Amino acid sequence: MELNDSHLGKKEYWDKIYVTELDNYKNNQDDVGEIWFGERTEQKIVDWLVDNIATDKSLADIGTGNGHLLSLLSEEGFSNLTGIDYSASSIKLAAAINSDKPDIKFLCMDVINSTASNIRHDVCLDKGTYDAISLANTSAADRITYKQRIHSMVTPDTGFFVLASVNWTVEELTEFYSDYFSVHQVLPCKKFTFGGVTGRDVSIVIFKPKQT
Repeated sequence: MELNDSHLGKKEYWDKIYVTELDNYKNNQDDVGEIWFGERTEQKIVDWLVDNIATDKSLADIGTGNGHLLSLLSEEGFSNLTGIDYSASSIKLAAAINSDKPDIKFLCMDVINSTASNIRHDVCLDKGTYDAISLANTSAADRITYKQRIHSMVTPDTGFFVLASVNWTVEELTEFYSDYFSVHQVLPCKKFTFGGVTGRDVSIVIFKPKQT
């Protein structure tokens, strides 16, 4: 299944958004921009990481945006943090917001259309990036490339891939990623029922990489 194309799947859209958010931040440093999926979702991810991952492990936020998730993790004592985004405007914004946090580094890289870093990470985080890729007009091929690249970036055997989505159900994510990842845990999220069907406001799946 493919989702309909959207401006949310276009790099040009995000470049403009982050230019605006950087200007806003320069004028008011309390304005760090939009927190994608909201603070509640971020806190669920942070809480799981605090409970399960040592603070010296390498964590990479794929599609870091304003770097807010990494900022929270830094405050929790995590010291090996990398934010990756294909938008140079995002990297400028995140670096400005987190200029007082030397334990966070930022890298402008398109995971799909460039050679992925050879550096492995103990945890790769995705809070909306897969959703955005799913809304591009090249999503059919890009989604496959993305899961392959993420698999190559996660430490084999002991690593984790934490994926949050509002566009895909847990079952759909499990099926799509099943050739490269197995489900380790599904984080509990608020449920709703509509038309006799029960769903979640957000799906958060903790994956473990498979040997391929």
